[in-house]
Parts: sequence; structure tokens; C-alpha cells
Amino acid sequence: MIDIGIDESKSHASQLIVVSAIVGNTMQMRKLDAEWKRDLIRSGADYFHATEHWNGSAKAYHGIGRPERKKLLGRLAGHVRHRFLFGASAIVDQDDYRSVTSERFRSQYGSAYGFAFQLLMTMILAELLRQKRHNQPVNVLIEDGHVNAEQVIGFIHDKKKLDSSKGLRIGTYGLGGKRDNPILQAADLLAFAACELANTGESDMFACLAAPKVRNRFLTLPWDKSSVEAAVSDIELHGALRKTGAPGAKRHKDLVMW
Repeated sequence: MIDIGIDESKSHASQLIVVSAIVGNTMQMRKLDAEWKRDLIRSGADYFHATEHWNGSAKAYHGIGRPERKKLLGRLAGHVRHRFLFGASAIVDQDDYRSVTSERFRSQYGSAYGFAFQLLMTMILAELLRQKRHNQPVNVLIEDGHVNAEQVIGFIHDKKKLDSSKGLRIGTYGLGGKRDNPILQAADLLAFAACELANTGESDMFACLAAPKVRNRFLTLPWDKSSVEAAVSDIELHGALRKTGAPGAKRHKDLVMW
């Protein structure tokens, strides 16, 4: 069985949104959970939050100094590298996405966050296929802080009703808080690091997380406006076929790739 933790990060300097996942064997993710919580207690922090990690006044860190925060980051990143199968990140430019999609398209196929989630799940399926783990059920936990989190829960609900022999085999799924779920804190670390890297070309957090020996286990799908334009065109074509009853018509749910 596979566990997937998903969180997102946005840039204040651009319109990029990054949705990231930590993917791992369920038993290994349980071990990560215990190790992660143990190190938080040892350091005197309530939980890890990437945007607050270097903020000296962050309440969750209770005033612990920068040297201890650096050690904590290194230990937590080490747990991810030791326990996970891979990490994945999908990047969407929100302005570009809105410019090439209609309101109707976004309501049906997702906001920028929802579309990034769909891309992310397709990446996860492709990597699980490559690793020959695609027949294992996947449990999906999504950080509940985003305004469109319920939308992606709807996508998973629809997916689970489809033929379970195709694509990801959805087990349990739901929303959860970051504070009590280390797998979501790990996904937050990856999302923040991947967003920072996409915007500036460098990230100390990403360098800490993706050490050279495991860098190829962190997959990133960069933003490509033309691919979304092609997807919109393809979906509009299928819509026209459905209206005419022409051969090749499909219901929109059948177009789910993951």
C-alpha cells in the first residue's frame, strides 16, 4: 500500500503555484511519522512549517535558535530521503492558466490549484508504473488549507467511482491538518523548496532535501502554457463530439489520466 501526502506553495514574486507530493510505502511513512515527531520534540518545535522555519518569532518554534533550526531541517530532510519512494511537484502559472481557460473549463476541470493537482496525480501514476507499483492501493491525504481543497477531493471521489482497473487504485482519501501529519509537513517542505527553486533558480531547502544521491527521485513538471492550450482544445473537441453523438465521443470523466 502507498501513502501520498500533498501540499502547495505560492510565490509572492510571481503567479506560480506549486503542488507537491511525498509518496512512500505505508509502513515506511509510519516510520517517518514517528521519527519526524521525535525530532520535533527533541528540538522543542511543535511542527515544521517551511515559511516560518527561519522566522525567529514563529510561535510553533518557541524561540529556538537558528543553529538548532538548521540541525532540525537536516534531520527532517534526512528522514524523507531515507523513507520515501519519490517526491513530485507540478507547477502552474495562475495568470497564464486563467488566460487560456474559460470559467466553465475551470469549474469542470479545476482551478489553477486543481489543474496542478491533476498533473501531479498523472506524474505519480507514471512513476508508480515505472516502479511497477501501480497495482497497489494509494491513500491520499491533502493539506486542508487551500480554498480549492474540496474541489480536488471531488476529483478523487469521481476517480474512485471509475473503473478501478485503470490508473491509480484509490484507497482512503481526505483532508488533514499540517500540525498533526508529518507526511504533510514533508510535502510542505518540498512544495516550498520547489517553488523557491522555480522562481529564483536556487533553494537552500531544496539542496538540503534533494541531496545528490537522491536528486533524481524528486520529479518536477515545469509550467508549459502550450500544453494547457492543447488540453483545452482537445477537451473542446470531445465536447463537440458528445453533442453530435459522433464516434469517439467520451464523457469528461473518462478523460481522467490518473
